[in-house]
Amino acid sequence: MTDLFNSILLGILQGVTEFLPVSSSGHLVLAQSILPGFSSPSAAFDILLHGGTLVAVIAYFRRDIIEIAVGMTRPREGGWKLPMLLVVGSVPAALVGFFLMDTIEPLFSSPKVASGGLLFTGVLLLIASGLRSGRSRMPELTVGSAVLIGCFQAVAVTPGVSRSGATIAAAMLVGLSGTEAARFSFLLSIPAVGGAVLLEGKAILGAGHMAVYFAGALAAAAAGWFSIILLMRVLAKGKLLPFAVYCLSVGFLSLVFLV
Repeated sequence: MTDLFNSILLGILQGVTEFLPVSSSGHLVLAQSILPGFSSPSAAFDILLHGGTLVAVIAYFRRDIIEIAVGMTRPREGGWKLPMLLVVGSVPAALVGFFLMDTIEPLFSSPKVASGGLLFTGVLLLIASGLRSGRSRMPELTVGSAVLIGCFQAVAVTPGVSRSGATIAAAMLVGLSGTEAARFSFLLSIPAVGGAVLLEGKAILGAGHMAVYFAGALAAAAAGWFSIILLMRVLAKGKLLPFAVYCLSVGFLSLVFLV
């Protein structure tokens, strides 16, 4: 993975599929089966791509992050509730990553698993698209609801299961509106993705082609920024159905032709 064009292309694909509820991991697994000579990016490049999407989330939700930080200085006004919910919601994925990652990693070579994951994502989005818009806001979530959303995030370590799709659908199921569900989902991704980048960051040390890799990371950040904008506008109109149809179609077709 040394070509600048391919690096930027993969960065764009990462930025788009990481935030739109269509599963970046599922598309990567299927691409390996469809495209001759296609291979997974190196560990260093993969980490930098995730770092790029993390930058996009932090940049877009910077006001929320500042508000949370300021709120933590006012514990008597309940400023610690939302940070606590985000921490609690992050625990399931952290436990799965710590104890089960060796079991999960072989699944990333299975088109059947990726196809099943896309079908699962499609069903979740189909259910969420049929819900009336919730009225609850993030600070009104209960600890139990945060744990439930976190469990869906943990399931999304499976290839084909969209992290954003699963967590947004779960958040809508517990009463958040589409836009509030997305806000909680993306804020919840910060500790999950940030922790993974920090833990695996050692792979960057000594890696070659860093200029090309950083170009891909910048492309992922830019594509991620615009993908978040698009998704927030779509959710404001309550239109998750197209994403559900897309995931169900790709999952079904890949089962038929690739498995």
